[in-house]
This record gives sequence, structure tokens and C-alpha cells, in this order.
Amino acid sequence: MELIEGMKKYLPITVFPTKDLYKQLRKRGIKIDLYKELQISTVFDSEEAGGIVCSIMQIKGEVIVVSLTHLRIKPDHPLSDKIIKYQRDRIKRLSESK
Repeated sequence: MELIEGMKKYLPITVFPTKDLYKQLRKRGIKIDLYKELQISTVFDSEEAGGIVCSIMQIKGEVIVVSLTHLRIKPDHPLSDKIIKYQRDRIKRLSESK
């Protein structure tokens, strides 16, 4: 997948959690700030089931694996437009399949 290969060239990539990810982490006892910078350390394709998945560098001693749709990219990142388009398309496909 072209986007994954592009993202690999920029690792680590600074992102922020979405509100959904923030809530999920809080439920697991991982307390982070909604505006805390996170770092994508690896990125891979989990096929149609999960789409593009990212490993986030350690947060409180844990490595978190999360869908790219649960992360917010900085608007000045060179791939921000492509990532945002992927996220919108992925969310749309998921909502249509329900």
C-alpha cells in the first residue's frame, strides 16, 4: 500500500489521540492528555479487518497498537492530506458495512 510505504519513510511520526482513543486508554488505566504528542514507531497493513495499524512508542511502559483512524496527524506533516483522506474513506467504508 502506497500510504504505508510513504509513512515508513517519515517514522517516527508525531500524532495525537482522537477522543475515542483517549477514552479507550483511560478505561485501561492509561492516563494521557488529549493533546499529548504520541509517536508512531511502526506502521503496517492488517488487511481489511483493521486497515492501517500503528504501533505507538511506549506510553507509561506499554506499546500501544492502534488503527490509524484513531490518531490525529499534525496538519503540517507532508502526508497529512493523504492520511486524512485515508481516515475519512476508511471510516466511511466501515459505516457503510454495518
